[in-house]
Amino acid sequence: MMTRSKMHEFPAFPAFLGALLCCLALVACYHGHGLSPTGEDAAGSSGISGTIRFVGIWPDSTKQVNVIASKTYPEGLTDPDALYAFVFNELGIGHIVLSDTIPRHSSTHEYVFNLKPGLYEWILVVWFPDIQDYYFGVKELGAYYVSSAEYPEPVYIKPGEIVENIDIVADFDMINRDIPFFKR
Repeated sequence: MMTRSKMHEFPAFPAFLGALLCCLALVACYHGHGLSPTGEDAAGSSGISGTIRFVGIWPDSTKQVNVIASKTYPEGLTDPDALYAFVFNELGIGHIVLSDTIPRHSSTHEYVFNLKPGLYEWILVVWFPDIQDYYFGVKELGAYYVSSAEYPEPVYIKPGEIVENIDIVADFDMINRDIPFFKR
């Protein structure tokens, strides 16, 4: 008759201790570079730079304002729900990159936005309201256009290149529009 050897039984490992060890591992992996590029990307940073000129008064209900770079433009989408779905989908697959927050009450803001090389079809300034579900109140204040073009101008970034003069006019009157994102 075969007998099974009895395995050593260990008491259940407390869940909070496991979570604590995970947090400690994350802290140990931090190398002091935050969200900045590292390795080969750091040697030749790529991205865009320019000036944002704000028009109008910063609303008291402002949570934050950021530059966003998107690899795709929502051509033909006009329904607010479809636009939000597009943005959330693009965020989920990494096609939208959010800059650092722009200082409140700026009249102009010089920026450098580090991005991976590639084509970005939509560079825009967005306003986030100070409400609980602020992602659903996001509004475009302006986008990068060349002269009087109807649609935003795409920007191609080569490795190690900072594309300059990506200037944007950000108009706070745009937060009163029904549609969160727009074309000219």
